[in-house]
Amino acid sequence: MTFPDFGIESIPVVLPASDPGLGGESLLFRASKAEFEAVFGASLDIRGPGPVEGGRWELVIDPAHDGPAVLDWSPRDRVLTSRAADASGLMRTFQLVHTMARTRSTREVDEACPDLRSAVDRTIAEVGAAFPGLELRGLDWPEICEEHAKGVVEASDPLAAAQRWMARLQDAHTKIEPVTRPTPSPYVVSVRGGAAWFVRVPEGTPAFEAGVRPGQRIVGLDGATGPELARLIEDCRSRTAAPRHMLGLLAGRRLLSVREATSVKVTGAEWTEDGRDDPVESIEWRRLASGTGYVRLRIWQGQVAEGLDAALAELGGCDRLVLDLRGNVGGNLMPATGARDRFLRGTTHLGWIRYTDGDGGLGPRVALLGEPSPERRWPGRLVVLTDPLTYSSSEDFLLGLQGLEHVTVIGRPSGGGSGRARSLRLLPDWVLTVSTALTYDRTGHCVENSGIPVDVPIRSDGPGHAQDDPAIRAALMS
Repeated sequence: MTFPDFGIESIPVVLPASDPGLGGESLLFRASKAEFEAVFGASLDIRGPGPVEGGRWELVIDPAHDGPAVLDWSPRDRVLTSRAADASGLMRTFQLVHTMARTRSTREVDEACPDLRSAVDRTIAEVGAAFPGLELRGLDWPEICEEHAKGVVEASDPLAAAQRWMARLQDAHTKIEPVTRPTPSPYVVSVRGGAAWFVRVPEGTPAFEAGVRPGQRIVGLDGATGPELARLIEDCRSRTAAPRHMLGLLAGRRLLSVREATSVKVTGAEWTEDGRDDPVESIEWRRLASGTGYVRLRIWQGQVAEGLDAALAELGGCDRLVLDLRGNVGGNLMPATGARDRFLRGTTHLGWIRYTDGDGGLGPRVALLGEPSPERRWPGRLVVLTDPLTYSSSEDFLLGLQGLEHVTVIGRPSGGGSGRARSLRLLPDWVLTVSTALTYDRTGHCVENSGIPVDVPIRSDGPGHAQDDPAIRAALMS
């Protein structure tokens, strides 16, 4: 039986009177309602503030609320209440819906576990109940836990042991990370066999200014060289959760992510990455010599929507746009899907999504539909460049565009991360994220763990600037 059981087919969701926009996240909440519908086994009717009788989900912002956000269930009234002091705390209660369905408790609190053993137990339960990718990957979660869980509790470095445990799931969305994340590396670095070398070095970065170019191998990292460096690289690789075809590049990205200051050495150059503001713009554009427009989009966050609109306006005379998403590991879902709509020509069936339900299985598939943007649209052809680091929200952008007559995808298949991850507190300085969905394209191909297919396979990891970039050449010939 579904829990909590509202006893109705359509559940009213009452937005808070003090902030019905949920701190700017209302659109994301509405876009995610199918996730909660899968858990509750009923549709959601999201309403403005006001009195509602009977079963309902009340979202309450109470500035006087003291303590962590809570999710309460009243079996007698069949009322679920999310309560927090502000909108950001309220959003945290949404992460607890799956937990309540699993535990069948009447109260869940957004707080860390009291100790490491409890954190391990929670990880075993939450992943086992909500992660949808086990069967797809042929993985046995109890067996993986038998191999790793006890070792986490006994390890001298529990975080490293926990990350190796999660890496067995081969999903970059399902992992254990410190609450304070290191500054992401602006580079693309490939890791294999205890070695690491630069694949992409953006202009303006410390490495570029030091004279580093793609193909150069890292020979020193924070003083480690030779066998010690090889062990450091392999340790990073073993702690990286990712699909196999993405692992080498994502491990390289982690390797150079900066916590304080990282000293890096290649033959003929040495410099320090200090983790300050990334000098590389999240979006850049220009007109290629052929008259084709080119946009390089590094991540879906910040002012990327405004930047893309500015790019489309400036490149409006071009009959073809090359959108370079290589290395774009994702970000915010809403600007990604909003950007996608600028390239649709009509109502489009994009594919399907299936969420984990309240019983630990998969709910029914839900059709994903896209509508052309009512504002700026691109009328010409679109060529998208992808690689295994094209992941998460970048795949949400691409889902449904790939396969359209006016769209060509060139490069290597994307990373394969359906995502829709929940975030749960484990320890005061640890957070667990768990994927909750599988997405499929309109042909039924599952994106998870395999990526979105390309129309023209090209193995190119170039920066999109050099004239000899084979992906750019292929785009100009498409």
